[in-house]
This record gives sequence, C-alpha cells and structure tokens, in this order.
Amino acid sequence: MLSLALLSSCDLIDYHPYAGNIDYKNLTQENLHKIKELEAAYSATTPLRFAFTGDTQGYYAETEDMVADMNRRDIAFVLHAGDLTNYAFTDEFERMHKALSKLKVPYLTVVGNHDCLGEGKKLYQRMYGPFDYSFTFGPNKFIFLNTNFLEFDDKVPDVTWLEQELKNATGTPNKFVISHMAPNNSEANPNKEQKYASLMRQYNVQVSMHGHTHNYRLENLYNDGIPYLTVDAALKRSYMLVTVAGNKVTLERIQF
Repeated sequence: MLSLALLSSCDLIDYHPYAGNIDYKNLTQENLHKIKELEAAYSATTPLRFAFTGDTQGYYAETEDMVADMNRRDIAFVLHAGDLTNYAFTDEFERMHKALSKLKVPYLTVVGNHDCLGEGKKLYQRMYGPFDYSFTFGPNKFIFLNTNFLEFDDKVPDVTWLEQELKNATGTPNKFVISHMAPNNSEANPNKEQKYASLMRQYNVQVSMHGHTHNYRLENLYNDGIPYLTVDAALKRSYMLVTVAGNKVTLERIQF
C-alpha cells in the first residue's frame, strides 16, 4: 500500500526547473522586427533615446516598477545587459519576460552568466535566440556579444566576429557594444581583454555597455577616450537613459 501511494505521488511530479517546455520562443527576432518597423519613423536628424538595464534576476517587484517608469518616457526600445535569471530556471525566464513584456516598446537582451547555469544556455537560445547578434537603427549599430567564457570556453568572447561586425558598419558611424561583463572583470577572459579594448579604440565605439557587478560605473578604463558603462542591477532601482543626437551621446542615470 505504501509503495503504491509513493508511486502515485511521484507520478504527479512531472516538472523540472530546467524543463525545455518554454512558452515563448524567438523573442529576439520578434523584437528586432518591431524595432525595424519603428525605424521608419526616425531620420538621421531625429535624436534616438533608449533605456539600458541589466541584472533583473529575481527582482520582480523592482523590475515592474522600472517598467512602469520606462513606460512614462519617450524611448524607442530597451536594452538588457543579461542575468534575466538567478538559476536559469524555466519559470524564471518566463516570469521575467512577463514583467518585461509590459514595456510599451521592444526589448533586447544579451546573455548573462546566471542565464547559462544548468540547461540555461539551451533555454536562452530557444526563448531568445543567438548569443551574438547585431542590428542597426538609422546611423547607429548595436552589437550584442557573449562574454561569459567561464560558462563556455576560451573562444568567448568571439572577438573575430566582433571585429567583422565593427568593420561592416557602413552608414552607421555610432557603434555600441553590449555585453554582460566589462573586459577587465575578474570573470572575463583575460586573453581577450586587450584585443577587445583595441577594437573599441580602432572603430571608435561610442560606449561599451555592461552589467554583472550590480553597481553603476562610468569610466575611461584604458585612458583612450572610450567610455565603459556598467549599469546598476534593478535592485538598486536605477537604470540608464541614453540619448543619441548626431554623434553626441548623453548618458543619464535614472532613479525610480
């Protein structure tokens, strides 16, 4: 009797936190399509304004408040520096998307190290799409780069791919690179740091944009005029508002 009761109870447990039955798929491509539709309303002389956040991992109440604040502002889209989740559980990915989907504008992400735990890499690819990708918006090019080499291998970040993306930026003088961690972070690939920094200089990248540390920083890491921006975690109730007018970029830290 006892064994039968235990078997019946086990039969009811059919869910695993890393289960691949995600309800949302190909969100990156879906949001890229929406952004390209928005682009038609812009011209080279129209200032572009967007929001930048990261490390929303588990901070659902703060994320919902942040979304409400962003929705009161005139922005074209939102960029996310990764760590959508703490443990890369399926329900974490879905719950965070439900919070971010309340935005009135599309959002795009780069993968964070927490998003790669367990089966997280597969879940992220299924739900969002590629780890490395780019898009253009008027004279601006945005490049999303996976920098989580501890969760992958020494090939990460793919600086060869990054160089090609920067080189193939005809008509987009304003270039932004978004990755989870800054190149000098203790968890970043030390073998790729100087190459990354040299590419930022060579192609005059407007801003190198990151998360991971949960603390705001804006610094000239290599004394070469390239700004390296790290955004607060959502827990700090802060995000960045970025305005691009011509080749001038203004960064404003928003408290909500």
